Amino acid sequence: MLRQLSSLNPDDDWMGPNHESQMLLALRLAITVLSGVNRTKRIYSAPYTPSNRPETHYLKFYRSDPIFELSFASGAPEFAFHDGAGSGLGFDHGDTDVFEDRLFSHEVLEVGKGVSLSNKEIADQRSIALSKMPLWRDFQSSEMSANIETLELYERESPRVWRFWLEWYTSLVNGVRMDRDILNRVALIPDEDWDQGPKHIAQCIEDIRANYLAEKTPVAETVEFDDDKGKFHATPLLFEKPDLIGATLSQVQDAIEDVLATPANGLHDNSLEIRKLRRTFERYGNDPQQIEMGFVSVQKGLTRQLLSDELPASEENLALRDALEEGARAIRATHPVVAENRKILNEQAIRELPEGAKEQLEEALPILVAISDENLADDWQYDIPQLINDATTPLPSGASPLPGADETTRIFSRAAKMSLLMKSAKIVHAIDNGAAYKATAIALLLKELVTLGLKLL
Repeated sequence: MLRQLSSLNPDDDWMGPNHESQMLLALRLAITVLSGVNRTKRIYSAPYTPSNRPETHYLKFYRSDPIFELSFASGAPEFAFHDGAGSGLGFDHGDTDVFEDRLFSHEVLEVGKGVSLSNKEIADQRSIALSKMPLWRDFQSSEMSANIETLELYERESPRVWRFWLEWYTSLVNGVRMDRDILNRVALIPDEDWDQGPKHIAQCIEDIRANYLAEKTPVAETVEFDDDKGKFHATPLLFEKPDLIGATLSQVQDAIEDVLATPANGLHDNSLEIRKLRRTFERYGNDPQQIEMGFVSVQKGLTRQLLSDELPASEENLALRDALEEGARAIRATHPVVAENRKILNEQAIRELPEGAKEQLEEALPILVAISDENLADDWQYDIPQLINDATTPLPSGASPLPGADETTRIFSRAAKMSLLMKSAKIVHAIDNGAAYKATAIALLLKELVTLGLKLL
C-alpha cells in the first residue's frame, strides 16, 4: 500500500472532497502496522512449538468493517481501502503488470519460504529485516517519485499539515528510519483525535515531537510565561545542600587561578573554557543543573585539548580538569534529578548542524530575545552564537566540528517547552497584545526549532 499512495492523488476526479481523510486513514494504517501497534484486533494464535498448540484459535475485538483488505485470489495482490463504516472510500489495485505488485509478491514469498509452525520465528526475523530496508530496496520505480510528489502536493495545499508524513515517507524510501519512539506515540494517538482530521492530527504530532525533544534534552528547570510582563522565563528547580555548591565553586575557582598564574599553561582570561566557567559562576551560582552542565562541557574540552597536545599536560591544567570532574560528580551524587539528566544526555549523539541551520538560528535569535525576560534573553544571546560558532569553526586537531552539547540542550529544551506553552489561548492573546512579533509567527518559529532539534539528536 505504501508503494501505491499516488492512487490517492487529490487531483484525480474520482477522489472527491474526502481525499485528505482517505490519505490520513491510509497513513494511519501504515504507521500502526509498522510500529507493531494494533489496539482494534488482537489474534491469539498457535505458539511456535507444535506440541503445545491449542486445538481452538480465538479472535478478539474483530472488526466487522475492516479499513483495509488484501487478497491474492486472482494471483496478484488486490488492495481495497475503506472507511470505518465500510463505505468503500479508498482505492482498488489489482493490475498484474504493476511492478510494485510483483515486488510485494516476491517479498511475501521471500518471508514465508520454508516456514512452518515449528520455525515460525524465522518469518518474524525476516519481516523485521525487511522493514528496515528501503521501500523499493535496490530497484527504481516511477511510482516511487509519484508517491513522494503526491505527498508534496498535499503539503503544498495544506502547509505543515502533511510535513511529518512526507518526512516519514521519505525516510521509508531511503531506508533511514525515524525514531521508533516517536512513531509509536503517533500510532497510539487516540481514535477521537484521528476522527478530527489531518489538521488536528498535525497538531497532535507537533505536541508529541515537542514533548519528545524536551525529554531528550532534560534541564532541571521550568519554562513559564509571565502574564504581567508578557515574557517567557526559566526558573531552576530548587535543590538542597547549598554548602556543597559553594565548596564546589570555590574549588574550581582556585584551580582556575592556579592555571592563569602561569602563561605556559596555555589558558588565559579570554580562552573559551575560562569564559564558560566565568559565566557559570556569574549566571548560575545557585543552579546545580547549569553548574554541572558547564563543568562537564569545559572538562570535555580540556580533555580533548590535552590528548591532542593543544594544551600542555601541566600540573595546573590537570588539576583544573580533575576539579571540574569531581565537582560535576559531587553535584550528581547529591542531586538525583541532575544525575538522571546527565544519564539521558550521555546517551544522546549530537549531530552536526544541517545545511541552513546557522541562518535559521540567527534569524530566530532576535525573536527569542524579544519574547523572553532579561535573564532568558541573555541566555539566548550567549547560547545561540556559541552553538553556531562551536558547530562551524574547525577544531585545531582537524576533527569534524560538532555543536556544543550544553548549549544545544538549553536551546532546544527551552524551545520545546515554549512550543507546548503556545497552545494556550491566553498566552497567544498576551503575546499579540504586547510583543513585537505575532503569536502565529512565534509558534511557527518554535515548531521549526523543535524540528531542527530533533535532527540534531
